[in-house]
Amino acid sequence: MKRYLSWLVVMIGLAAVLLGVPRVGAADAVVGRGTAASCTEAAFDSALTAAQAGGGTITFNCGPAVATIPFSAFKTVTLGNVTIDGGGRIILNANNTDRFFFAGNGVTFRLRAITLRDGSSLVGGGAIEASGADVILEDVELLNNYAAVSGGAIYCFDGTLTIHGARLENNGAATGGAIYNDGCEVTISGATFVGNEALDTFGRGGAIANFAPGEVRLHDSLVQGNRAPDGGGLFVDSGASAIVVNTRLLDNEGGHGGGLENSGNVTISHSLIAGNSVTGSGGGLWNLGGAISLTRTTVRNNTAFEGGGVNSYGRAVEMNEVNVVGNVATGTHGGGIYHGGGTLFIADATISGNMADAAAANGGGIYQNSDDNLTLTNVTLAENTAGNFGGGLYHYGRYAVLTNVTIADNAAGVAGDAIYEESPMSAEAPGVIQIANSVIFGSANNCGGGLFDSLGHNVSRGACPALSAAGDRENFAGDLRLGALQFNGGAFAMDTLLPRPGSPLINAADPTHCADHDQRGRARVGVCDIGAVEYEAGGAFRLYLPLATR
Repeated sequence: MKRYLSWLVVMIGLAAVLLGVPRVGAADAVVGRGTAASCTEAAFDSALTAAQAGGGTITFNCGPAVATIPFSAFKTVTLGNVTIDGGGRIILNANNTDRFFFAGNGVTFRLRAITLRDGSSLVGGGAIEASGADVILEDVELLNNYAAVSGGAIYCFDGTLTIHGARLENNGAATGGAIYNDGCEVTISGATFVGNEALDTFGRGGAIANFAPGEVRLHDSLVQGNRAPDGGGLFVDSGASAIVVNTRLLDNEGGHGGGLENSGNVTISHSLIAGNSVTGSGGGLWNLGGAISLTRTTVRNNTAFEGGGVNSYGRAVEMNEVNVVGNVATGTHGGGIYHGGGTLFIADATISGNMADAAAANGGGIYQNSDDNLTLTNVTLAENTAGNFGGGLYHYGRYAVLTNVTIADNAAGVAGDAIYEESPMSAEAPGVIQIANSVIFGSANNCGGGLFDSLGHNVSRGACPALSAAGDRENFAGDLRLGALQFNGGAFAMDTLLPRPGSPLINAADPTHCADHDQRGRARVGVCDIGAVEYEAGGAFRLYLPLATR
């Protein structure tokens, strides 16, 4: 009989494996007995006690429909690793009385396919506070949570936070509307941040506030419609860092830095920053004392009082393969870019259709009044407008070095449709525009203000008296034979102006100043051409990656 029972146990176990019935470990626990009424907070508490005893998983048996379990007090996870799997059918609701979970003491705490809503905290972490724990959220929804101080949904200190496939919506806190990162390593992918808000007068980070020494890696995500006085979407403080890849920062609002405000170190690539608006500086990005690198990213249709697209008073901004298009400065200067401090390097970029539209506003495309240098290489600066001076570029600061730049059809209300030079060029503030291998057209009087320093091999169709060096052709009367502003190929979608057969720009540049490639990444051949784009006898080199325009 005993032998028969042993074989029966073995056969039942084998059948369970073959039929896909999950084995329940000694520390695993199930909440509920098949009905919604059986899924109570008390039942959950019992399951959590059992799971913590041996690093188990909590699942739910609450019937076939979505079940809501009210919580009246937060749960502490410090005694062992715990996984809570809602199976996509469980909502935990704290009814604004308390947060849901505190995780600490080095445990690994995982939430999977579950919703936490209406949590509340008098300090940090309206849904979850993590202190020295590894927290993992997979396909989780955090909705309508609130913290009086920091992290409307999550407060993380001295641990790790990993989020995949989550939705954080309508959370709020004084600072860090959805997440307040207080020194954790945070990795987020496939997440959506919508309608979160930093509520304090000086609140930071409508979706995410990242403080030193915190590190945030944000991939393949959407940050849309969040609000904060500083950093409508994201805020990165001094000593903190963020890497943003293939992410959309859309329609966020605030006082400064609609999409992102940075005082630390930020790298953004393959992303879209669009439709953000602020009442102060930096509709898309505000760099305040930090460093930002932008690669294969579009900054489009953002609005600010100054610096409609990008505003930098920081250490450095570097842009490679970037669009800055259709941005507006409503009050003062810099429709596309306001360069107020630090270095600004721009290569292989299009800056077009931006406006500094107030009557006294300068720099429709770029406004430079910095203590350090601006460098433009292989850049198309086209169809920008300013109410006052410098439709394309206004310069009042350190050196602006322009190499192989196409400056086309810009307009200013008073003077300097293409370029306006107003640097004091004093011992205390030395600086001047230096330009080589560039083409300027679109106005009878392209250049205004003082003279600048031509390094030769420039063409201006219309007046630009500073162009008097070797190889310059000032007030050129012929046809430049350039195509329309449109996509002409390249690995990243940018509009450019391609020379057509017979253009006087072909093979007319000084090769000592030319880079080895043009704006599109196409090799410069023979004697390189003037302007941002190299002529191609066989037509445009076309390689288009839709990812880059997302």
